[in-house]
Amino acid sequence: MIDRKFFRRIAASVAIAGMMAIAIGDIAGAAEQLNNGDSVDGVIRTNSPTFRFRNQSRTGSPIQTSAGQEYIFNAQQGDTIQVSVDVEEGNLAPVLVLISSQNERQVAYDDTGNSLRYRVPAAGEYRLLVLGQNNTRGKYTLSVSGISNDSVAQNPSSGSTDQRRQLLVNDFGLRVLDNCPPATGSLVIVSFPEAAQTYRYCANANRVYPAGEYTYDAVSRDLKSGTSVAQGSSSGTNDSRRQALQNDFGLRVLDNCPPATGSLVVVSFPESTQTYRYCANPNRAYPAGEYSYDAVSGDLRRGTSVAQGSSSQLNDQRRQMLQDDFGLRVLDNCPAATTSLVVVSFAETGQTYRYCANPNRNYQAGEYVYNTSTRDLQAATPGRNTERCAVSFGGVCVVK
Repeated sequence: MIDRKFFRRIAASVAIAGMMAIAIGDIAGAAEQLNNGDSVDGVIRTNSPTFRFRNQSRTGSPIQTSAGQEYIFNAQQGDTIQVSVDVEEGNLAPVLVLISSQNERQVAYDDTGNSLRYRVPAAGEYRLLVLGQNNTRGKYTLSVSGISNDSVAQNPSSGSTDQRRQLLVNDFGLRVLDNCPPATGSLVIVSFPEAAQTYRYCANANRVYPAGEYTYDAVSRDLKSGTSVAQGSSSGTNDSRRQALQNDFGLRVLDNCPPATGSLVVVSFPESTQTYRYCANPNRAYPAGEYSYDAVSGDLRRGTSVAQGSSSQLNDQRRQMLQDDFGLRVLDNCPAATTSLVVVSFAETGQTYRYCANPNRNYQAGEYVYNTSTRDLQAATPGRNTERCAVSFGGVCVVK
């Protein structure tokens, strides 16, 4: 009996070129399984499996033949897959080809930047080919991120033994759906971050919880508005986002974001159910400020993607507290330039909520952190005078 992988390898070859283009060589070889965060070593030799392919992004491009290696992974809808190849030895010029196993079609291609980025439109299996362009050979390290196959699990439809689902129904009065649909704009989306994975549930909105993203706080046993914000990893060897900031944008990335970030470049990577946040020293191209990585254009856009408290949400206790307890007039969103504003950060269970407001006589423009112990706002910059101003004139404190 002919092995199924034989037909799958032929089908993959057809997908690459958009026509019959068979893989030559070790067609029975098994593809290596990839998981999120993997950094694997590979090598392309003269006797490596050979594939015919075409650059479908260019009309009329010729069919090419190259040796390479095949990898396989499973991804969920909405995942933003980032693949990068670092050449270790040899003259290897990598070509990256991504194929959907669902329809056996090529979905992404790169032959210039040693990296590939793809937002997954449908959950399922995907195959990645690393090929040596123009008969180049060598050793490489392949890094992959953004795969939520095991890191983000959809809620199971059987609710009898699902304590999270029962919690949402009984304690918060939410009508939980069996699965999250592709469009979730009108739904309540709740994330349960637990150990190495995050469980994600979708439910119909109610009067207490309007449509939006929420995170369950195990400490307070409450739902917090917004998704979790993860700091960028300090180990840059397999962190493709950090490498992109350094290699593509020339930024010197810090290991961690300090409390005060006014003099830094702060970049947010919104991916799937969480946003990764990195801090770096500014350079001539990117001055200090908030930026968001645009996966479509592959560029940094001014502005922040960190969740803000909506003025339409009556259950935004942080916003109400800033207005009622501290007399601050909170803006709906933080602008790109915040030097003339009061910027307050609320650090809560692996997540930071950030609000911008107009200064008043008690709180001058600057960065502040809410202290849950004293229930007060503390200046984020060390050594800054945090005493309230009794009398101010023209924005200058006259009497404290």
